[in-house]
Amino acid sequence: MLVEVQVKVPGRGRDDLPVARIAVDGDLTAGELIDLAVREQIRLLAADGERCRAALDRQYLSPEDVQAQSLTGVVRLSQPRGDGGRPGPDPVVEAARARRAFERGVFVVFAGGRQLERLDDPVPLRPDEPVLFLRLTPLAGG
Repeated sequence: MLVEVQVKVPGRGRDDLPVARIAVDGDLTAGELIDLAVREQIRLLAADGERCRAALDRQYLSPEDVQAQSLTGVVRLSQPRGDGGRPGPDPVVEAARARRAFERGVFVVFAGGRQLERLDDPVPLRPDEPVLFLRLTPLAGG
């Protein structure tokens, strides 16, 4: 089955991360789906490492990540990878960060008509129904 993962960030006029289309054979968990989606997003944006990193940060960087980094005196987005001098996200590192963001409620996952709550939740897949990763943002002034 081909699973389409869409990413939405409220308040943004365009989607920064591309739709990830993932071939899935059998059952998978929310955590496995997040890993596969992040890897595919990175693959699709590989030609533009800086745009890819910025898009991943907008979706998966949590307030806790920012606060922890601020204690060091500088907040950095994704770390560059050593691939001939071109910066680019590491799929393993980014997938782990996305899993932490999901656990912290930075974004939610909707699949099969319901919200997934935990990384080990099975993903109910329906033919021709996309999965949605929705970034949660606090309301201004509150």
